[in-house]
Amino acid sequence: MSQIKIVSNAASREISVTEPEVLGLTTIEDIVESLGADLAVNMVRNQLKVSFRAVVRRKLEEKDDNEEFVNSDDAIMAEDFSDWKPTLRVTKSAEEKAMEALGNLPPEVREAVLASFANANVEEDVELDVEADVED
Repeated sequence: MSQIKIVSNAASREISVTEPEVLGLTTIEDIVESLGADLAVNMVRNQLKVSFRAVVRRKLEEKDDNEEFVNSDDAIMAEDFSDWKPTLRVTKSAEEKAMEALGNLPPEVREAVLASFANANVEEDVELDVEADVED
């Protein structure tokens, strides 16, 4: 069985435990069969509320370059959310994020950043070699 990581920021702890079987279900039919229709619908509705609140929260928190709020309360309340539906969030790997960030930099800045990492790696290799010599 797979593991699920649980982090408690309040307690500054994290742990991985065996994932319950219900988290491995992959179809609506299987979930309804396992949990029952009422509980399955209730769980989906609650998660939809969480997702929708996140959309509105991002609008509330969005700031411009001057650190001013972009959206007024009135503008947010006037917005038509009646056809809102959640979207699938695709999570990028650290490598994908780095490649995207580097790709957005001007060529001269990108070269400088890559050069600084190359120098850092050379220095790290030298430190490792020195440590290896000391241990021998």
